Amino acid sequence: MSRSMRAAAVVAAAALVVLAACAGDPADSGSNGGNGDEPAGGDAGSTLDLVSAEVPAEPPEDVAEETRYVITVDLKSGIEWSDGTTLTAHDFVGLYDVRWAQQNPIWETLTQVSAISDTQLVFETRDLSPNIMQQLIRWNQPAALSQFGDIYQRLGELRAEGASPGDPEVAAVLDELDALNLDETVAYGPYVIDPSSVTAQQMRMVKNEGGYNADSIHFDQVEVAWGQTQQTVPLLLQNELDYTTDALTPSDVQVLEANPNIDFIRTPLSTGTGVWFNQSIEPFDDKRFRQAIALIIDRQRNATVSLGDAARPIEYMVGFSDNYVDAWLSDEAVAQLTTYERDEDAAAQLLEEVGLARDGDTWMYEGTPFGFEITAPSDFPDFLASGRDVSEQLNEFGFDTHVRGIPAANRPDTIRQARYEVLLDFSMVSTPSHPATSLDWNMAEGFFGTNNPEADGSNGLNWPWQQQAPDGTEVYIPDLLEEAVAGLEMEPQKGAVGTLAQIFNDQLPVVPIFERYTTDPIAHGPRVAGWLPMDHPVYENNQGSDPPVAIQFLEGVLQPAEGGDGSFRTSAPYAQPPNFSWNRYSANAMFGSMTSPSYDIAFPPLFWYAEAIGAYVPSIGESYSVAEIG
Repeated sequence: MSRSMRAAAVVAAAALVVLAACAGDPADSGSNGGNGDEPAGGDAGSTLDLVSAEVPAEPPEDVAEETRYVITVDLKSGIEWSDGTTLTAHDFVGLYDVRWAQQNPIWETLTQVSAISDTQLVFETRDLSPNIMQQLIRWNQPAALSQFGDIYQRLGELRAEGASPGDPEVAAVLDELDALNLDETVAYGPYVIDPSSVTAQQMRMVKNEGGYNADSIHFDQVEVAWGQTQQTVPLLLQNELDYTTDALTPSDVQVLEANPNIDFIRTPLSTGTGVWFNQSIEPFDDKRFRQAIALIIDRQRNATVSLGDAARPIEYMVGFSDNYVDAWLSDEAVAQLTTYERDEDAAAQLLEEVGLARDGDTWMYEGTPFGFEITAPSDFPDFLASGRDVSEQLNEFGFDTHVRGIPAANRPDTIRQARYEVLLDFSMVSTPSHPATSLDWNMAEGFFGTNNPEADGSNGLNWPWQQQAPDGTEVYIPDLLEEAVAGLEMEPQKGAVGTLAQIFNDQLPVVPIFERYTTDPIAHGPRVAGWLPMDHPVYENNQGSDPPVAIQFLEGVLQPAEGGDGSFRTSAPYAQPPNFSWNRYSANAMFGSMTSPSYDIAFPPLFWYAEAIGAYVPSIGESYSVAEIG
């Protein structure tokens, strides 16, 4: 697998999670409308009982000889788009023809995508990993042939003829796709946006009677309020909202806890803040300096300041969630880790070794007071609070630092081009739920270009990829990252993950601070009933990637409460009219700004990933098979 393919496969799927999580969202709970053991309605058993898809053993006979792996997906039949046409495998082929033309990195491993029939979709690929599986059977909601069929056909013909995505003919079709002006977005989920209802304050999603599982879901409509925490907390207090993914501050949670209708989903997000150092600048390039910073920062204090009990300080400092350590690292490896418990004396010793010196209460470097600027996204309240507290703690220690706020939309370029001295940003991401996702984000290119010391242009962190393993051998970080995601079996991957974790723990290319836990509010009435009890395994899912609320809604578990108005009410910071497009492929597409569950109930995935069993479970997909043929 090429480096860019690995980087994209590992964390491209995390983009939506990352953006939604930082823009806002921590929490949950509920009582089941049934007996607490069974879903409250619909054909929910296969998903909510967490039964994995059946996996046939044989691939289709007509696959390309050079292909090493074949993934065959059988779709559920009879699902209709909101314009009355039928969802078929051909819709997915069209989606992948567009991704080919757009030079999506998934095509560095894909060799073919085809529809054997209306309900059978086949992917042929050179490589196989947990990340590629997630790309192919989870993150691939298509747009309809009825709206994009001509574009799909022309791109498919160009691909079949051997054209290159960079050819002028392909670019011309993409220009037409970008310029396509539509009056609505059609969806195959049970609800779709009513275009006439969209205002700057709210929008309405109406029933798609032929959509996925629509006959088991009995809400008349879904109301989506515009906004984030500032707009949604008052609605929650007034019982005008049933669920939101917005990030709540500790004071928000405290206020909402007084509402007897509201409960909170509290599950790990495998995201959280960390301190990044531009290692093109001295002394940030010396690991002893970064280790000293880890020893200075009180991670518990920072977590509490940022998110209250919705954040937990990182213990193991391995570049991924503490929750994965027991499963992936041996007891011997864990025993060798440095936990960097707060120790100002040890930090001072390391700083002196690097060349800093104390003058009274002030740390000096090369004859001047030592300080730097900490860049943080100003519209992520938890990140900004974390950054400010880091600055305060370092200044209390004798540094001279200050925080510069930037719009979150500027983060990708800021990260890629290293337009920072010190950055407060994610210290972990985890979609799919695999340590390599975070390790790639922290040690390599990640999704935004975190670190590439070999790039011709900006190097990001500029942390070297040539490193020394704990046993003294020389290793190359991109090679280890590829080993960590090779194949679908966990045991062969553990060696590379363990080596990467120990290197990260010693080098600290990023200094992790805390892991965030959700505080997503759900309302038991006046409109919604049937929430599953909090010990149900569906709540082990990640809120961003496989959200338990969307699954309960789509499987018909959530039902209108007796005496309610028949609506389900949620929120999203959707694109404000008229500055959006109904074209799903447009850069300003309306659905590009939607969050869960409003996005999911319009475009359910083929399969959800169930954390409780570590397997994919059916949604619009019926079953899938994976076969090695080379």
